[in-house]
Amino acid sequence: MKKSIVFLTIAAITMSAYAADERDASRIVKKYSEAVACQLEGVSEYQKNQYKAVKINPGEADLGGMGAQFVVYWEGDVGCAGGNGTIVPNFTVVEHRGFMSAAPVVVPDIKFPNMELVRLTSMSGKNGQLIIKGVTYGPKDQQHSPTKVVSYTLKLVDNEFVKQ
Repeated sequence: MKKSIVFLTIAAITMSAYAADERDASRIVKKYSEAVACQLEGVSEYQKNQYKAVKINPGEADLGGMGAQFVVYWEGDVGCAGGNGTIVPNFTVVEHRGFMSAAPVVVPDIKFPNMELVRLTSMSGKNGQLIIKGVTYGPKDQQHSPTKVVSYTLKLVDNEFVKQ
């Protein structure tokens, strides 16, 4: 009898799903960004969307969200190069993969296209698509004051986001 209870307990723990959401993805990317970048502390008035996360794929409902994918936006100096203009927009993918009981992980091999983007104003996603709105520098803009509105629709295809 004791063996049956132990087995059922282990099976329940093993089969329990880690239901991830946008807050989990943001926390994961915050820790990741602190390991690969600098100049992250003290979110400025211009970084209102720091660690904003959106779900682009809900994953398999009958498998507790396995395969769920999130994109998290953040600004930082990857590699700590230092200097003016090194704090740039970054997009990081978090995916629930591996085991259902495991927490989602950063997937650094998913590529993003080059985009003229200085500051994110909004981001949404679903069905493998990511809609990004923001501003970049226009021809007469002064440093730190971009005004040119940009918008991108990206689709995840074979481990890379492509412009639509």
